[in-house]
Amino acid sequence: MKWILYFTCSLALLQNVWAWGPEGHMVVAQIAENQLTETAKKNVAKLLPGQTLASVANWADSIKGQSEWAHTKPWHYADVPDGENYDSITHSPEGDVITAITQMINVLKDQRASETDKQNALKFIVHFVGDIHQPLHVGRPDDHGGNSIKVTFEGLNTNLHQLWDSGMITKQQMDYVQYTHYLETHGFMAPSTEIPEIPFRQIVTEDMAARKQMYDFKGSNNVVLDASYMNANLDTMNSRLLLGGKRLAGILNSVFK
Repeated sequence: MKWILYFTCSLALLQNVWAWGPEGHMVVAQIAENQLTETAKKNVAKLLPGQTLASVANWADSIKGQSEWAHTKPWHYADVPDGENYDSITHSPEGDVITAITQMINVLKDQRASETDKQNALKFIVHFVGDIHQPLHVGRPDDHGGNSIKVTFEGLNTNLHQLWDSGMITKQQMDYVQYTHYLETHGFMAPSTEIPEIPFRQIVTEDMAARKQMYDFKGSNNVVLDASYMNANLDTMNSRLLLGGKRLAGILNSVFK
């Protein structure tokens, strides 16, 4: 059994995983689903018959390798250098995670939008709200959001971005339903879901503050990290997952009043 677990953890770390990894995105989506109003639940069910928010949480990653969806790749992140903020940087004409969320919210609100466009917009929102709460998706452009920083974590070769995407989540050895229940019942940050609009600037500020702690290690490449690094950052990771889910619920409850 030990070698099976080792292989599973190794694969999760070494593969080209997504923001939060598939499981992390499903955690964010499940937290949101648990906090939808009855009206929002009915509207979501209408757009996604037979599906849940968790079941579509990774759709945006699954399609971005297709030529017809290649233009959505830049929508998963926003590069913000140290010492800057989102308002002070030059924004990509291809869009970023903030412009993408805004655009998709507008599609959901547009009575003229087709059913297919609204379905896709909802699936994009579920994913991108997860993305923006992973601090390395508001990343340093010089190291590609931590992707170019090679890391050895408890003997496994990965990079800093992948470690945060899924490596530390995998180490918790819970499926997304169990992890959701854990986050909802263990007193992590739990703000009100009643928000008039998504606080993008606040989220960027939160991400950049978390980034300082995430880079708290010696060296800039071939970094060796152990369980002490994970333990020092676990509350931050859990809070970002929970806050992403709550803010996603807030967005959908606001859109589907």
